[in-house]
Formats: sequence, structure tokens, C-alpha cells
Amino acid sequence: MGTKIDAGDIAKPFREEVRAKVAKLKEAGLEAPLLVGLLANSDPAARKYAEWTGKACRADGLRYELREIESPIDVEAALNHANDDPKVHGIIVYYPIFGQVQSFSGASQDDYLRDTVSHKCDVEGLCHTYRTNLYRNVRFLDYPYNTQKCVLPCTALSVVKILEQCPGVYDKKRPVGRHMENRVVTIINRSEIVGRPLAAMLANDGAEVFSIDVDSIYLFRGGRLHKCEEGETPESCVRRSSVVITGVPTKAYKLPSEWIQPNSTVVNVASFKNVDEESLLKIPGVTYVSMVGKVTVAMLERNLMRLFDNFHHPDRRIKVYGDDEELRAKRVENEKIMPWYGNPVQIYTAAVVTALFAFHLMRK
Repeated sequence: MGTKIDAGDIAKPFREEVRAKVAKLKEAGLEAPLLVGLLANSDPAARKYAEWTGKACRADGLRYELREIESPIDVEAALNHANDDPKVHGIIVYYPIFGQVQSFSGASQDDYLRDTVSHKCDVEGLCHTYRTNLYRNVRFLDYPYNTQKCVLPCTALSVVKILEQCPGVYDKKRPVGRHMENRVVTIINRSEIVGRPLAAMLANDGAEVFSIDVDSIYLFRGGRLHKCEEGETPESCVRRSSVVITGVPTKAYKLPSEWIQPNSTVVNVASFKNVDEESLLKIPGVTYVSMVGKVTVAMLERNLMRLFDNFHHPDRRIKVYGDDEELRAKRVENEKIMPWYGNPVQIYTAAVVTALFAFHLMRK
């Protein structure tokens, strides 16, 4: 028989960590970080997510403010106002707003809004800066110091944290970048919010990832995207996989349980159940997570704390979380490594150019 895991149990230690950090801030006389939510649609799922977010933030000592906007056309102005407000430390926009309506500035207006969120406030990790860093496997913002970790998309990150707790998926004895080596994963979703970033994250950890969309299948392997061979089907991908993640946003879709292999891990990301739970749990050794929402909210809070730590703390050179000595040592070490002129080749080139220029003047 299979095992069902409660995502709330996985979220709990992350939320406890957030509460501890908020307590440290308050001990130092600082207010808790402020997260602002922008809601401009009547989607029940979006409103429910906003309510969950507010409830969780308040329970963990964070400040949360929901700003409801009557007309979608006013969202950009509200977003820019929040970006420019020094009292705002994190922003979340509840999509869809325009859906796939075309935009003069990109594929869709919603995509444009995602890129409009400042990287200093983007708790969802979906703006251009964080997306491109993720797809290039760049993990820090402040090379060469490497003290400011990038924010990762919170829903995709929640799946990673869930998989880390599932038996036999992650091998932390391996080096970073190889924790999922020799694992095959199928993700049935390729949205920019979940499927595509999740495929990149798991591939960055060493897995081979089949990314399935309505009309195509791609393979993420070794940091590169490959078109699958002709004849590859969703069924063949799932049957080869020890991890299957479903995120199909429709009630009608059901993944056939007979495709799932014994001892596999199945995670349902969609708001609808994409699998028949009863038949799935009859498969020997299966581990099943039916929803990820509680872990997603925990990752949202974690991202907010990271943004505050990276950009908004009154004195970013002194960490209130106890690692200031480590930070100073790292900066000093990097300053020793990097001379004032940046690079020996640069100073050599400058000297040669100066000598040639002087010789040219003397000939005149």
C-alpha cells in the first residue's frame, strides 16, 4: 500500500524558522517585514490564496496588507507604487488578471506585470532577474561575495522541499547539483509559474526531467533543454519516472494510475486532484502528496525574509540572525582575492595602450 504525506507537516519547520527570525527582528527594535498583496480579479482560487497568505503571515508575526483594485488597468500603477514604497518589503500579485490578453510589451499583460515587480520585492521569484538566474543556474545576486541568495519561485520551491522529505528522492550525500542524479521525473505542466521553473530546478539538482505540455514533450538534462524523440508519449515518460508531478488546471484531467510504477513519488500541484487517490494508494510503495498550498505559503514567507535580509534591513552589513562574523570574513576574503585594478590582464592592456599612445605622440 502507498503512503499519503500531509504537506502541513513539511511546512511546519519552515514557518517556525520564520517566527524565530521575526522574533529576532523585534528584539532588535525592528518591525516585521510587510508583504503587500494585489488582487484585481474575481477568481475564487486567487481570493482563497490571498486569505491563506494573510492568515499565515499574521500567525507567524509578519505584516500583510491586501490591496484590492477594481479595474485591472490600474494594477500596473498600484504595482509601481508598491515597488517605490520603502515601507513595502515584498509584493505578491494574484493572477490571472488579464489572462492571455495580448500586451504591447510582451506575450501577455500578466507576463508584463510579473516582470514589473522589483527584484527587491518579488516574493514569488517570477520577475525577469530571478527567472533568468534560475535558468542559467546562477544562485547568488552579488558575485563574487555570494552572500545574497536568489529568490526561487515559491510554488516550484515548495515541490522541491516536499520531494526532499519524501523517501528515496533526494540524496544529500551527493555534492550540490547532483542530489537527484539518476532520477527521472515527469512534470505535467509547463507554465512559467510552476512547471518550467520546477523542471529547471530539478534538472539543476541532477535529475532528467520530462516536461509535458498540451502539444509537446521536452527533456531537461544537464542544464539544457532537448526536444524529445518522436514517439515519446506522456505514458512512456510517466512509466520511466520515479517522480511524477501533476499540475493540470482542470477538473476533467486524471492521470491513469496504471502508468505509475511501484515505489514512485507523486505530487499533485493543481487545485484539482489530477489522480484517483484510492487507486493510486493501492500501488506498492507509492508516496503521495495531494496538495502543496501550505508549503507554498511557507516558501512565500521564507522568500519575504530573504528579501528583507538582502535589501531592506536598516543596516545590511550587520546581520541580526547571528551570521555577521561569517559575512564579514567572506567579504574580507574576497577583497583579498580581487585587487583594486580588478584583473592583471586589464592593467597590462592599459599599460600597453598608454605606451603606444605616448610613442605615437613622440613621433609627431
